[in-house]
Amino acid sequence: MPVIAHVVLPNVTPDQYDAVRAACGWLTKHPDGGLAHLTWWDGDDCHNLDGWESEEAFGAFGHDRLGPAIAAAGVAAQPVTTFFPAHEVFLPSARTFTAT
Repeated sequence: MPVIAHVVLPNVTPDQYDAVRAACGWLTKHPDGGLAHLTWWDGDDCHNLDGWESEEAFGAFGHDRLGPAIAAAGVAAQPVTTFFPAHEVFLPSARTFTAT
């Protein structure tokens, strides 16, 4: 069942996020089961809203790629993730916009 994941990385800077993103290869190798990814900051906290094919797909990505990328980038923050059942995931086109 598709899910929406709200992932918060407390006290993570844009540079740290970019290092994690590069280390896990989100933009270069599409994660299995990943549908959409949005990122923003509220104060010092990095927020991510993702659409996934299932909670298990997110878990595999976290275990195999995100966790090791966080460690490789030297980021001390532990992700805080809340899942919601997706009512709808609509993706009219694939585009990437990055500030860096």
